[in-house]
Amino acid sequence: MSEPGRLQDHPNWKYLLQEFDTLYRNGSSGGSPAIRSHRKRVRDRLSSSMRSNPEVLETPCTRLPVTAHLARALDLGERGAMQGMARSLREVSAQLEWQYGYEKLPKALVKKYAFCEILGPRGPVMAENLIIGFVLFAPATTYPQHSHAEIEESYISVAGSWSENNAA
Repeated sequence: MSEPGRLQDHPNWKYLLQEFDTLYRNGSSGGSPAIRSHRKRVRDRLSSSMRSNPEVLETPCTRLPVTAHLARALDLGERGAMQGMARSLREVSAQLEWQYGYEKLPKALVKKYAFCEILGPRGPVMAENLIIGFVLFAPATTYPQHSHAEIEESYISVAGSWSENNAA
């Protein structure tokens, strides 16, 4: 578990957020105008959050069935373009609170999906206007399209491949 404090007191969380910042600043800005706009909002909100030295909360380590795939995903990520992100994620992996995020989870996703919030209203790094985290999918998972109106949400792929429509 992580001890409470501020981001500057938790280098592993800080390094992980710096990896997100680097990705959103230097990664591809391709895609539709909606995707480019989303990326800019994430960059701006992440920078603002990091500058504010947000509170870091103690979080319980929670495992769900799909987390059996986490070590392999990190191994693959450490061999590719996302190696810095994968290594930083591995450093905090024992402190991740994996969740489903649904009141009623579709039965097909019980063993194939989970997410963990890194920065957001449910911590461990606190922010009110942005959620940054990771989604873990088992191989060959189909995830339903959805959106959120009240908060900017962004997840990235450390390993594997996936597709998304052009509407962000």
